[in-house]
Amino acid sequence: MANAAEESHPASALHSRSSLYIYNPYEKRTVLVPLNNFDAFISLLKCVIGTGILAMPLAIRYAGIVAGALLSVLLMILLTYCIHLLITGMTECCRRIQVPQVSMPEAVRIAYELGPGCVHSFARTAGFVTSCVLGFGQFGLCCVYIVFVSKNFKEIGDYYLKDYNERYYVLCVCVLQLPFIMIRKLKFLVPLNIISNILLYAGFLCIMYYLFRGLPNLQEREMFKPPTDWMMFFGIAAFSLTAVGSMLVVEANMSHPESYLGFFGVLNLAVFCILFSNIFFGIMGYWRYGEHVEASITLNIAQNEVLSQLIKASIALGIFLSYPLNGFVFITVVFSDYGTGGTEEDINPKRRYVFEILVRLCFLLFTGFVAAVVPNLAALTELEGAFSLCNLNLLCPALIDMFVNYDVGYGRLRWKLIRDILIIILGAVFGIVGCTVAIRQLVDDLSRPQQHKS
Repeated sequence: MANAAEESHPASALHSRSSLYIYNPYEKRTVLVPLNNFDAFISLLKCVIGTGILAMPLAIRYAGIVAGALLSVLLMILLTYCIHLLITGMTECCRRIQVPQVSMPEAVRIAYELGPGCVHSFARTAGFVTSCVLGFGQFGLCCVYIVFVSKNFKEIGDYYLKDYNERYYVLCVCVLQLPFIMIRKLKFLVPLNIISNILLYAGFLCIMYYLFRGLPNLQEREMFKPPTDWMMFFGIAAFSLTAVGSMLVVEANMSHPESYLGFFGVLNLAVFCILFSNIFFGIMGYWRYGEHVEASITLNIAQNEVLSQLIKASIALGIFLSYPLNGFVFITVVFSDYGTGGTEEDINPKRRYVFEILVRLCFLLFTGFVAAVVPNLAALTELEGAFSLCNLNLLCPALIDMFVNYDVGYGRLRWKLIRDILIIILGAVFGIVGCTVAIRQLVDDLSRPQQHKS
């Protein structure tokens, strides 16, 4: 629909400034099964609060309690600001070409076409690369989910049953996930999100029993760690605090998307809850277990107690039910830009349905395969966080804003251009250093079994 409308406008429409004040894409947007504000709020919490919050104690271990809390607040402010920048830029792209909605890859392509002439030829390539980055980010997130669920159920299974290889649990998780990944409407995932949130928060509340029991003297814990360890913190914290792809999908499916941004908008309210939960959980987990904290705090609590087993089962089930929502984002990336192969009239609904089912099945199988091959939860979390922080949270919003404002100006003293350049530099540094550290951990982890065999 967006593509057809776009084709009806000449290329010069991209540079039309009058559309800034006439066309309102929110008024033209139609969603078959829209989310109300409450649905959007619940879905946002579900998008972000999951395995990441359970890894926050490990992040605090790398930074220290005081430094970790301060850096978490600063990082969340930066990430939230960039999400606002991204959605504002995408909405501006809709106004420029007068369509109700564009995906993130489409917005990147349009922004490149609006920018200086030297980048116009890279527009389609940039859009395609953005699709790949967005898809890879969601793919990595779902791999982390499968590893997490498998590890926690293995801990329970090892106590009551035989010590089976973790790959058997990965296989079981993938088989049980099959009917949920086939749900094709975001609205129908809301009940799963509500159940998942209840299970997760029930598990979080119960796990406080172990975190508050036997707390050591706070002076035994580090308040500040050396800055050389902070990169590990940023990778895990970025994974814990945001999920760009899911946040965009929620906004795109709202009945009142104009309520998403704003100081007291749905996004900011959800961000406040997410930030508070992560900092509190991270500090308490590190205070209790110190340098021995695991990649997920659930792996630190007792294995032979009924309460701890119920906690692990509750949280693992909550994460299990989070997988379909993040898989939905991947499917949206594939089919919003590359799944039609023509205009809506040319699409064979039956063929599209079969193709979508196959894509969903392959997505599940490939995430399960990676989870079985690379079971290092901490390194996967750091890699996913650093990769997404660099590309989706920082580089894309800054590039879109920079090119969209190219023909209308960057404000007094070009402050918008300076801001965008600083965000790009920050994103590049985070991405290169963070991904390098995480990849080294993964390589070391994969080489250890080989050394034992030899």
